[in-house]
Amino acid sequence: MTRYAARKDTNHGEIEAVFRRMLADHVTNTSALGLGVGDLFVSFGRCPGYFIEIKRDAKAKYTAHQERFNRIHPYAMLRCNTIEDAVRICGNIRQLAAGMHNLRWPG
Repeated sequence: MTRYAARKDTNHGEIEAVFRRMLADHVTNTSALGLGVGDLFVSFGRCPGYFIEIKRDAKAKYTAHQERFNRIHPYAMLRCNTIEDAVRICGNIRQLAAGMHNLRWPG
């Protein structure tokens, strides 16, 4: 299987910085993993986390691997095209985490 180097979109750095700032640095850069999992893995508080796929704009297409990952895990990866998208996603994740503060998890 031929592996191609993952290219980061031009807006990757500034969008990653928003996630790091708004989610208290609970961010892992997963862009080199391949498998269609997305460019970042983010979480906050008790919110279990999401993969974030950074695209340069709304017209950019998913790769075949990303489409397959989305079919298998339809709510695990969120698309982010702009800084405004990143701010909105972070707000939603923080809101989810705030609502999960009283949940009891096994273990």
